[in-house]
Amino acid sequence: MKTIHDIPIVFSEKFPSGFDNRIQNWGFFTREEIENNQGKLLTLDFDFGRFCSLKCPDCFRKVSVIDELSSGDLSYDQMLAVIDQAVDLGLRTVKVCGKGEPTEDTRFLQFVRDMSARGVGLAVFTAGQVLGDDEKARVINRDHGIRDAKHLCEELFKLNVSFMLKFQSFDSETQDLRVGKDGHTAIRDQALINLVEAGFADEFPTRLATCSNPINKLTANEVFDIYVWSRQRNIYPITAALMVSGKQIDKQFLQENDISDDEKIQLWTQIYEWNIEHGLQTLGQIEREQISVLPGMHPCNQIAVGLYVSMTGNVLLCPGSTVSLGNVEEESLEEIWQRQVGRLTCPAGFNCFCPPKDGVTIPLNLYEQVLANLRSK
Repeated sequence: MKTIHDIPIVFSEKFPSGFDNRIQNWGFFTREEIENNQGKLLTLDFDFGRFCSLKCPDCFRKVSVIDELSSGDLSYDQMLAVIDQAVDLGLRTVKVCGKGEPTEDTRFLQFVRDMSARGVGLAVFTAGQVLGDDEKARVINRDHGIRDAKHLCEELFKLNVSFMLKFQSFDSETQDLRVGKDGHTAIRDQALINLVEAGFADEFPTRLATCSNPINKLTANEVFDIYVWSRQRNIYPITAALMVSGKQIDKQFLQENDISDDEKIQLWTQIYEWNIEHGLQTLGQIEREQISVLPGMHPCNQIAVGLYVSMTGNVLLCPGSTVSLGNVEEESLEEIWQRQVGRLTCPAGFNCFCPPKDGVTIPLNLYEQVLANLRSK
């Protein structure tokens, strides 16, 4: 199996009993946490910044209808005001999804500090182009006295933040192609090293993830290897099917990029088999939780306890949705949230699966078939 330099193995054989199958700050909540916080808004997905130096061909936010529903982006003060409203409603975590690359925004480090000061955990998707580039890290964060990328990661580790690093291939040519920029993979690798050395993978649950998503034909054959490599190093492996909310998701795009339903069922089964074989989960636990839309990971319960706020203030159920529930510039977040409370339920009590993807990039029989495969073995 390929590897990245000398990042050490943490779990060489079995995982410890009672292993917490989560990454800090994502917004994964247990059944008990949801039952004990009925009516509370526990998590927000949030846009932060619009600029990104990469040109990922499968970026679902490159062109998105949710950015055309109103004009003008929220100011920094408006974003903080929305967060403060959410804190009053019970907010615990914020997940930054885009639209741009958050670490390329000069306000990012201050935002992490502001969230930590509020007691809100932050999880950030990043391609690593700042966390692995000394010059970019220094220039973008010059007002904060950051010397280089390693120093930036060390400062971020002191705060309540986790990172999900885009990692679709070990091969540099393939990975560079998936982000539209030559030479990116070396920077990505350095970002991973910097985050590991800063301590993000030393905690339990971890504060570091690799993102091999979205699954596509070019990189599908590496997803399982990345999953195992990451798990062994206490790095959370995020695997997901293509999003359905971007304008590029049409029949032609899916034909050119998406893998077959059978291949997805096989991949999900392979990942869950590995979890069982290595003591990360038991079959009984999986039967109780049901299969996750994110194979091997904690079930997603975003739409049960959360909302998504876009750059323009439009509020949606989740990043996979294209239906605006309201806009925070026109009414309060509380008013929007109260209209949603009790409207959506999770079939397994806390596993919401993924309604936007079902029947599009998630086979309708995936959950049942994978569980049947595991029982038969």
